[in-house]
Amino acid sequence: MTAGPRATIGARLTSASLLLATFASPACGPAPVAAAERAPSEPTFSVVALPDTQYYVALRPEIFDAQTRWIARRRVADDIAFVVHEGDVVDADTPEQWARAAHSLRMLDGVVPYVLSAGNHDYDRVGSHITRSTLMNVYFPAAIRSTEFRQQGTYEPGRIENSWQVIPAPGGSWLVVSLEFGPRDAVLAWADAVVKRFAPMPTLVLTHAYLAADGTRYDHVRRPEQLWNPYRYLPRAVGAVNDGEDIWRKLVLPNDSVRVVLCGHELGDGTGVLTSVRPDGTKVVQILANYQTDAAGGDGYLRLMQFRPSEREVRVRTYSPYLDRFKNDESNDFTVTY
Repeated sequence: MTAGPRATIGARLTSASLLLATFASPACGPAPVAAAERAPSEPTFSVVALPDTQYYVALRPEIFDAQTRWIARRRVADDIAFVVHEGDVVDADTPEQWARAAHSLRMLDGVVPYVLSAGNHDYDRVGSHITRSTLMNVYFPAAIRSTEFRQQGTYEPGRIENSWQVIPAPGGSWLVVSLEFGPRDAVLAWADAVVKRFAPMPTLVLTHAYLAADGTRYDHVRRPEQLWNPYRYLPRAVGAVNDGEDIWRKLVLPNDSVRVVLCGHELGDGTGVLTSVRPDGTKVVQILANYQTDAAGGDGYLRLMQFRPSEREVRVRTYSPYLDRFKNDESNDFTVTY
């Protein structure tokens, strides 16, 4: 998600708290989501994306529980190959909030692989800037996470903010590369080497801040007015931070095996899609989801994305296990190709 100076964060959280105070939990429980129609022989699989959960952890942990409980229950019926969290797992880097997040996410342990992305709220803060210090690795230690994947690695030993995993899926395995918020140059160089090592395996890149709600990438050079650009959160030492356009130029554009980029963070209506074509004709689809400004800090909406590898197609649906409700508008129910 986003946040600028402390006063801005506090104002947003106060506003969210007022919304939560008036929100009534529905009486009905989560309902199954019917699998999309497909030919019996066509290999398909689903990926669930969890957008910013920070306000659930801070104020309504039962909503986060409802999301992960539903994923665990629907693992087989919806062919869920893996789950990604798009960052801002917590609202503040405190033991209490990380413990709540761990309670929710560990419902998936031993059920379905999940990959976390570190958002700006997942880091410690000093004044108006965030640091690279986080309790994420205390509550999701790399030593334990390594048992979830046969092939995996991290940029730094014992730290999962920058990681890669090879995840089996119908139609062929995928490489998932998770990048820290505003990744450093050295991290992007590491990720580039990882992607090249596994090429031509299709790759999904996961990072918190990449795409704006208007469907353009964050670009501190050509779009300095963008409020939520990572350059606004981190010290601007050379090589210390990269935004969406930087990640595109240094990692995504040069590697045609990168097919999908997922992110959260941006406010506004919380959605955005951009399909880019490389000079060689290969495509990459970049998708933003973040519902934290909805009632109850997001109403429990998540993304259920069904992949059809033979068609290089993804059907994206937006569903709340907490409300048992879909978002059916074109920004939340659509099909893209990669």
